[in-house]
Amino acid sequence: MSKQRLPWLVVAVLAIALVSTVGWALSARRQAPASQATAAAAVQANGGHDSAAHAHGGTAQNTPPMAPRDGVLAMTVPPLPKTAVNFIWKPEHVLVAAGQKLTLKVANADYMQHNFTFKPAKVAKNLPVDATTTIELTAPAKPGVYTFYCKYHLQMMEGALTVR
Repeated sequence: MSKQRLPWLVVAVLAIALVSTVGWALSARRQAPASQATAAAAVQANGGHDSAAHAHGGTAQNTPPMAPRDGVLAMTVPPLPKTAVNFIWKPEHVLVAAGQKLTLKVANADYMQHNFTFKPAKVAKNLPVDATTTIELTAPAKPGVYTFYCKYHLQMMEGALTVR
């Protein structure tokens, strides 16, 4: 039996995949120190207290906050293409008063299950597909910016709760 060569197309595709993976790994490594520096600066600016105890370097804090009306806020996990990796919350930034009771009505319109985790209020609730989940919580008493996230998608899906 003689050795057969791989078709040139397969070799080309493998080479492109290898180069892409190496490029992605190098760019991810270069970006990590910047996000770590940002997180460290945020902790330092907050008097050394990390109010976002489960921070993953998301951008939710940079979006305009949405305040609940009569203590209720409708949220959505919008449907995304099956190849998407940037799952989001709508809204992704919530504004509440210290100690405020809050009811979130979270509709998961996506094709996969998500989760709403907010450690300061000891909340961790699964969000089934095509369903609206009611989540009741009390905002932390201490003002600051706190992070909520999906435990399945961590860095790709987090939001911020600003307590004033």
